[in-house]
Amino acid sequence: MSNAILHGGVDELNVIKEHVMELTGYQEKNAELLKEEARLDKLIAGKEKDLNDETENTLKKRKSELVAAYESQLTALNARNKKIKAKKEKDKGVKMSERISEETAELRDKNKELALEIKTKLKTDKTPKICNTTLFYALFMPKSMGELLLFIVGLLIVFLVIPFGIYLLFFAKKFSEFALAIIYVVLILLVGSAYLAVNNRIKEPHLDTIRAVRLLRNQYRRNNKNIRDIQKGIKNDADESTYGLEQYDDELKEIAAEINRVTEEEKQAVNTFETETTSQIKSEIKGRYAEELASLKAAYAEVCANQKSTEDKVKEFSLMMSKQYEAYLGKDMLTVPKLDKLISRISKGEACDIGEALALENTK
Repeated sequence: MSNAILHGGVDELNVIKEHVMELTGYQEKNAELLKEEARLDKLIAGKEKDLNDETENTLKKRKSELVAAYESQLTALNARNKKIKAKKEKDKGVKMSERISEETAELRDKNKELALEIKTKLKTDKTPKICNTTLFYALFMPKSMGELLLFIVGLLIVFLVIPFGIYLLFFAKKFSEFALAIIYVVLILLVGSAYLAVNNRIKEPHLDTIRAVRLLRNQYRRNNKNIRDIQKGIKNDADESTYGLEQYDDELKEIAAEINRVTEEEKQAVNTFETETTSQIKSEIKGRYAEELASLKAAYAEVCANQKSTEDKVKEFSLMMSKQYEAYLGKDMLTVPKLDKLISRISKGEACDIGEALALENTK
């Protein structure tokens, strides 16, 4: 064609116009197909997400329900196990107390006799009851380690805590250190006098009775220690055969066996669910979505094929327009309105051919 296009007239412009309109039609169709392709792609993605979400939620729910059923049984069994153990411990505690009471009865009877004998000696000799206290023996006749320790604590309280307490509370801000010395002197006189008074008026006159009471008290303490040893031995004794608790043990064994059985069944059920039931559920849910997804994917494939064909047409016509017309008319003139103006100028006689019409249009 080359320059022959510029010498053409209305017929030539109408041919170009038809090509432009055809290209425009393909471009519009391609745009619509691209939109439809995106819409279908979004629909497919949404359906696939719905499929995955429903599958995940269903599997999670079904497994949770399965596990909950077994856990409910295990909870009931554990509660029953705890109840039986509590009853066993209660029954064992009662029978253990009875055993302790029985095995310590003789020692407790002896202690009752010792307590009565002590009371009788004190009363017969008209000895004050204070002479039957640990504090009295610790202060006036210390012998055991406990009594010696109590004696030392008494000394610390009397000659350290009390004097310093009085000094700091009443005299520290008003007097010198001599006040502390005075407090010590007064305290020594008072405590010493009281100590000597108790020693001379109570201890010495009743010394034989006090010594006899000490021997009885020592025997009383030894009996108490033996009672505690018996109690400890019985409580630490692992042999429960003497308490007749076999019925509880048999029931606890039955519960333990049942717990093991339910636990094993739960493991097997979960394993079956994960290896078999899961695939069945997936297949069932996938089957419900299959027809709709297949239809959408078929429509998507058809649209993609049409879009590719249309896009090829757009490329084909664009290339043809570029080769045949753009070089002579210019790309901006290859539109229906611009071509109609060129046709109008030739039709009105303003121009003889396309070249003249184009020149008039460009100089406007």
